[in-house]
Amino acid sequence: MGVLREISGKGIRLSHSLDKMPKKDDFESHIHDNYELFCLVRGDVDYIVEGNLYKLHSGAIMLMRSSETHRLIVNKSTEYERYVLNFSPSVILSAGVSQDILAPYRARALGERNMYKEGELFGTSAIACLEKAFENSKYIESRDAILSSLLSLLCDILRAFNEKGEGTERSEPYREIISYVNENLTTDITIEKIASHMHVSPTQASRIFKSATGASVHSYIIAKRLILFNKKLARGKGVIEACHECGFRDYSSFYRLYKKRFGKAPTQ
Repeated sequence: MGVLREISGKGIRLSHSLDKMPKKDDFESHIHDNYELFCLVRGDVDYIVEGNLYKLHSGAIMLMRSSETHRLIVNKSTEYERYVLNFSPSVILSAGVSQDILAPYRARALGERNMYKEGELFGTSAIACLEKAFENSKYIESRDAILSSLLSLLCDILRAFNEKGEGTERSEPYREIISYVNENLTTDITIEKIASHMHVSPTQASRIFKSATGASVHSYIIAKRLILFNKKLARGKGVIEACHECGFRDYSSFYRLYKKRFGKAPTQ
C-alpha cells in the first residue's frame, strides 16, 4: 500500500493512498475495531461487505462498522487511489453531537446499505470534503480538521440513509449462513452444524461462505469473537469472563489468537 499522506488524532485517522499496480492477493477479508469511511478516488475495484457485492465508481463512499467483515476486489491492475477514515464512535459523542448521526453505521443489517454514490449526497463531494481535512490540518489540530470534515459528510450521509429506506432482504444461501453464524457466534458452532441448518454438506457450506466473503467460516468466527471480546472488555467485563462469554472455551488458545491479531496480550 502506498500511503501518500496521513493525519491523525486521538481516536481518529485519515489516510490518502495510491497503489499503482494493485493485485488481487494484496487485499484480504478483514474486520476493524473501529468504524471506517472509505472513499474511492479512482480504480477498477469493488467491495464485498458481509458477502454483499458493491460496484464502486469514483466518489463513492463505503461505510463499515466494527462488526462488519469487508474485502476489496481488484478487477484490473490500474491505479487505485482512495481516502480511508477510521474513527471510534466515542469521538463523535465527545464532540457533543447526537449519536443519531451514526445511524447509517448502526441502524441497518450487516452488509446492507453500506454504499453511497456521489450523486446521492446532495451535491457534496466526499473527495473534496476529505481533501479539505488535509488542508485544514495545516492551520488547526489534525483531530479537529478530520472531525469537521467527517461531521459534514455524516450529515449528508444520514439524510441519504433516511431517504434510502429499509434495505432489501436477500435470499441467497450465503446470506442465511452469515445470519446463522452471527446469531450463534458465542455458541459451540461448527461447520457441521451450519451445514445441517442449511441442509447442505459441510464442504458445500464452506465453499458458499468462502466464495461470498473471501474468508473461511473458522477465521470469520474468530475475528468476530475477538472484536466482541474487546467490546465486552471496554464495558468493564473481566478478561476471563469476557473470553468465555464470546465463545472461547480455552483461555490459552484464545490468548494466542488475540496476541496474533492485535500484537499484545488481552490484559493490555
